Amino acid sequence: MAIIVTGASGQFGRTTTQELLKRVPASELILTTRNPDSLAEFAALGAQVRYASFDDPESLDKAFVGGTRMLLISTLRVGSRVEQHQHAIEAAKRAGVTHVVYTSVIGADREGNPGKEVWDHRDTENLLKASGMHWTFLRNSQYAEAVAQVIAPIAVAAGTWPGSAHDGGMAFVSRDDLAECAAVILSSDGHENKAYDLTGPEMLSMPKAIALISEVSGKPVEYRYVTDEEMQAHFDSLGFPRTASDNVDPDRPWSSDGMLTFEQAIREGFFAVCSDHVEQLIGRKPRSLRDVLMQYRDGMLPRA
Repeated sequence: MAIIVTGASGQFGRTTTQELLKRVPASELILTTRNPDSLAEFAALGAQVRYASFDDPESLDKAFVGGTRMLLISTLRVGSRVEQHQHAIEAAKRAGVTHVVYTSVIGADREGNPGKEVWDHRDTENLLKASGMHWTFLRNSQYAEAVAQVIAPIAVAAGTWPGSAHDGGMAFVSRDDLAECAAVILSSDGHENKAYDLTGPEMLSMPKAIALISEVSGKPVEYRYVTDEEMQAHFDSLGFPRTASDNVDPDRPWSSDGMLTFEQAIREGFFAVCSDHVEQLIGRKPRSLRDVLMQYRDGMLPRA
């Protein structure tokens, strides 16, 4: 068995690789990336590190040779990443891969979901179902680390956080727990053609998440309920492009229409899922948002 990890130099790919090394020999790993030098430590352990770009199908054909299972980590190019994913799926099939594990999102299978970022995942799931290969969908909830490392420092500094998600629920989940789930599935049998809802242990609204940030940081932070129009104006003030097609900065692949419709999807209950699938896979309860906030507490506080 040889396991391919795409985008292995990213945070999720790197953490999943570390979890895989606890379960399989390094020689069974094929790690693909646009920057092979960044994975030198894994190459030194015996993993195969290969160049691959989702925009270059020929590079994928070379990178995937010899792989039997593959972790397809979704790219960040919202609105145009389905084409990238299709390149990877087609190359995997040509290379003889028999099972693709894909990092999808909660609610990807629900009709009427307004979240534009979700649509890419739905379309990719459909491509995999039609591919003839076995598939497993990791329908991940929002990263707790995104709250702790991105939202919290900004909210603490400002004393407020505007949002149009309002009281919609989400079970924030640790990226580390998700990586462990991926490693378990990639290194064991019995997960073919299954979808897992991978969530944290409790349902929280964004106002409750902001209240937790305030509690953990010891700083006053208030959630400010805003309309969609006010949320759009806020994104405009931060300089985000309105649509993915307007985006010219590959290092900031976000656009306000994706983020705004994500808020709408939360508000309308499309992410209100709390399951025990993480515990089933890794044999312990997933970490809570409070736990992750405590881990990154120092980073959310202003520097002295």
